[in-house]
Amino acid sequence: MNKSLNFVFGAGLAFLVFSLFSIFRKKEEINTLEDFAHSVGKIEMGISNKFEGGNNIPPYEVFVHNPKINSLLKNEYDLADILTLDRAALPARKIDIVSRPWGDFIQAASFSADMGKSTNYDAVWVRDSIWCYLALKSEEIAGLDRDSGIKESRNDASAAKKILITLLDYLSSQIDRMQAVIKNPKILDLPDGQMNAVHIRFDSNSPIFADVKENGEPQIWNHKQNDALGLLLDSAISAVKDGSISLDEIVENARLDALVCLIAYFDSSKFYAMEDSGAWEEEARLNASSIGLVTSALENLSNAIEQNKEFALIFNAKTTQLKLKKSVNAANIKVLIDSGYRVVKKQIAQGGESPSYKKTYSKYRLADAALLSLIYPSNLSRLTTQEKRKILDIVSVLAGDYGIKRYENDNYQSANFWFNDIRTDTAQESMDMRKKTFIEGSEAQWFFDSWFCLCSIIMYRRTKDRDLLTQSFKYTNRALAQITGDNVLGANGKKVASFALPESYNTLIYSCRYCKKWFAPSPITPLNWAKASMTLMFKEWIVFLSKESKAKQKKSFY
Repeated sequence: MNKSLNFVFGAGLAFLVFSLFSIFRKKEEINTLEDFAHSVGKIEMGISNKFEGGNNIPPYEVFVHNPKINSLLKNEYDLADILTLDRAALPARKIDIVSRPWGDFIQAASFSADMGKSTNYDAVWVRDSIWCYLALKSEEIAGLDRDSGIKESRNDASAAKKILITLLDYLSSQIDRMQAVIKNPKILDLPDGQMNAVHIRFDSNSPIFADVKENGEPQIWNHKQNDALGLLLDSAISAVKDGSISLDEIVENARLDALVCLIAYFDSSKFYAMEDSGAWEEEARLNASSIGLVTSALENLSNAIEQNKEFALIFNAKTTQLKLKKSVNAANIKVLIDSGYRVVKKQIAQGGESPSYKKTYSKYRLADAALLSLIYPSNLSRLTTQEKRKILDIVSVLAGDYGIKRYENDNYQSANFWFNDIRTDTAQESMDMRKKTFIEGSEAQWFFDSWFCLCSIIMYRRTKDRDLLTQSFKYTNRALAQITGDNVLGANGKKVASFALPESYNTLIYSCRYCKKWFAPSPITPLNWAKASMTLMFKEWIVFLSKESKAKQKKSFY
């Protein structure tokens, strides 16, 4: 049997719901991979649920972790079904907000203080926070009582606004870094260039938005992540356009100064030709996803300047005040947009995320889950239906039995990661350990099924291709299947939260009497980005099916 078949067979055979604590061990945790392996011989197997598929989507199997969720899964769904699923999943997707006197934050993950300290997932990532902002705001946009379909009174809009305002205040703290790059963009190419970029992560316990620290010093981090900055700019402009943030509020606390400087930063650094670490915070490359998110933000800004005269006046006045009029003006913004589109379209045509390198080079990559950003949350008006369908096809090859890989041969949280005592940071020592211990075919499988589903629904609404609708049903089932059961062991041998959404499902491999390979949720459980992604998936379903239901009623009436 070849390696790939052996892996699939072993994974399928060894799929486990780890409810063994109360049955087999009185200890609160298992400390070695050997102990873990010898404890899985007689425990309850996971729930395998098979579905018919339909159209050109073949029958498929989903491994479901929570019996309550399993009882609700179907091959197809109508609005009532989706509302039922949405209510059932609410405890798993509820986003935790941390309030401080200096702002409201969403930490990357919500779990024990010990795990937060050891992984720094208690920090605030701009990217993850914007996803959560979009999810909170989507509840307002969907505007539905989950039981009756009637507009409900919720605090999500206010919560979302507070999160965005805090992130804009954080961006204001980065103005000095932006101005340094505007003056001399070459500092991004220095050995410590990642630290010279706008920082995309901070300590929520710091009133001054300080870096996460290690031994009293800012932790070295791959901060060169234009995708996160593009997301923040895009969200801020959209909030101004829809009135959820007033012009007075956007001017306060140097928020507009920061946005203007950010555009000059993109111009000076030539974002469309700039290698960045992107969504996965790893080796810098020319990422289509990062370039696309910045391009989307600039396109949104260009439209706002053209459509909102009052905003255009204060925006232009600020560029003059900051002496940035030469680069931050309507004409040059359009030039930047054109430059971004040229690269994104070229790289999609070439087949993926960073295909412009030699195939033997480590920076070369085709399939990458981050490409989904070009469908959502970006709103790239010049990408064709065919280009977006191609993105879905490219990413679909990354789907595993439990989730979606970030990319092929991804060594972060791969087999036995947590028992190999590898840190979650971006230090070279950690990266080297990840490469050294990587086992082919054991990539972590992430929560991106809900993201893939969201993009599929968007594309179905655009094309009315029934295959995309069936695909959306399939990935809804896969996303819900990731919700944990009770008394679950994570991939580090410690309990993870029940009825929660993990960052990923991880492989454990050990040669023992009972099995060789099995899957367990990452200790990073629950992850707030995963919650946001599922919430946005349900929002898209509810808005779409509500409109479809009304259209059918109207047609029937006439």
